[in-house]
Amino acid sequence: MQARRKPHKVKQACDACHGRKVRCDGARPCAGCEGLSLACTYLAVPKKTGPKNGRRVARTQAVLRSATERRPYAVPVPLRGSAAEVGAELSSNGRDVASTPSPPRSDHRGSTFRPSREVSRGVMKRCMDAFFTHKYPITPILDRRRIEEALARPTLGADEYALIMACCAVIVLSPEIIVLSVAELPWSSPSPTSSTSSTSTTSPPSDAGDAAPTALPSADHFLAEVSRARLSCNHVTNPSLIDVQTSFFLFAAHFCMGRGNPAWFHLREAMTILQVLRLHEESTYETMTDPLLAIFARRVFWVLFVTERAYALQRHRPLTLQNTIALPALDDGPDCQILPGLLDLIALFQNFDSDFVSIWNLSGTVAAASPSYLARLQRVLAFALPRVADRASMQQADLLISQQWLKVIVWQLCVTKTLLSNSSSEDSMSLCYPVTIARDLVGIAHKLPSQALEANGVGILEKVFDIACSLADVIALRPALIAAGGGMEIGPVDHLLELVRIVGTVLGGSSRHLRLLNEKVRECFHTGIPPDERVLALENAETERRVYEEVSQRSVPET
Repeated sequence: MQARRKPHKVKQACDACHGRKVRCDGARPCAGCEGLSLACTYLAVPKKTGPKNGRRVARTQAVLRSATERRPYAVPVPLRGSAAEVGAELSSNGRDVASTPSPPRSDHRGSTFRPSREVSRGVMKRCMDAFFTHKYPITPILDRRRIEEALARPTLGADEYALIMACCAVIVLSPEIIVLSVAELPWSSPSPTSSTSSTSTTSPPSDAGDAAPTALPSADHFLAEVSRARLSCNHVTNPSLIDVQTSFFLFAAHFCMGRGNPAWFHLREAMTILQVLRLHEESTYETMTDPLLAIFARRVFWVLFVTERAYALQRHRPLTLQNTIALPALDDGPDCQILPGLLDLIALFQNFDSDFVSIWNLSGTVAAASPSYLARLQRVLAFALPRVADRASMQQADLLISQQWLKVIVWQLCVTKTLLSNSSSEDSMSLCYPVTIARDLVGIAHKLPSQALEANGVGILEKVFDIACSLADVIALRPALIAAGGGMEIGPVDHLLELVRIVGTVLGGSSRHLRLLNEKVRECFHTGIPPDERVLALENAETERRVYEEVSQRSVPET
């Protein structure tokens, strides 16, 4: 009997036979397709055969290596639970996977990313110089040495580029400080140790392609560049401190532009990434091997701590961060002059915990608020800054105006809870307390240089606006205050008009804030007394501000 012939093994079935799940002879065309007049193609890519577990282990190893790669601003995230067991299982020769050195993310991630031609290195350097000269004393969260090293390299990593673009977006919204930084420090910048008191002179760029254009790109252009760069970064599944910093500057830019929803989103994003990295836990800092990383990570936490509280009080938002890690340490380093100011600001806002913010956010309800607690809080605020004169002028502006603003916040809560009295022995618990606050604020503004106010940006403007609105409300309720003062004596109306001037001119102005404040001022004169000529003169302040910005941008020398 003739033996049955073993069928020929076909390496790959044609596409039609594979889809119909029938035997294919591998011919071109195969018998099946030829008999049915079908197109016989072999376009499908054959899948690998073999056990799947090997690929799964390899894929897990790749994820772990990616998550623990060593790069600037990278924070080691401790493995917990089942993840720790997987990490131990995948270790080989007694060496943990996380210990395998990997190049920085910016060196191998986003290798196809190309920066915008509209943003030259000259623009980046000029904006970063302005940041470290005027903004760094208020938000000391960037390491200047690493920023300068990044800008000195031929190519920027996508994550570094995103951070610099986000910072530039904030800076171009305050064009005055860019002009000042160039005028004061032509071709010079603070030393790589981040000190704002000393400078190291460098030569102006000789490469024409590196020169900055006369007009800076818009803030929206910088923000678009951040979004484009982040498409090349894995900042969600593989975050780092640099991503926290980028999100913080995105918040600041949108806040300055009056975009509430994006601002809130990016502030929460910054805090979420920070918590993913466990930078809200002191134990994380104990395991860090890079001391500079630990220093700036701690500062980022506390800057977010303060920022979240200020924003929560301004926009009635809930709190996320709590007082869970140690404060930044004071030492004899290059930042020894500015760290005390940061600690003062932290101490100021630590008084406003979750309990206060909860009552504040529910101020329209019957939420309980103890009069003695609020009176004690006002006393704490009154003596909260005993050594503010030792701080830099930019920090003084932030601290002193924030102090007066927080007094108004507590006063407003007292108003909603009907806890104020004209017969109160404490001025802070009286209806007319905003008169005292406004008087002190005007005195502060006169003593500080305008650059100190401008460096603080819209955050200061909104606080001045809130104080002015509270004063206007009091004057509207107590018309007798309009007649107060007169002659050589300065009264509440004079303070109000001066605050209107500050909102409209000194800080660059804001048409929205100025319009609302002018309406409130006019309400104060319903008794028939015409508005002060200074109020009428401020109605064109927004136009003047725009002209000033255009002239300022045209006058900035190329770098």
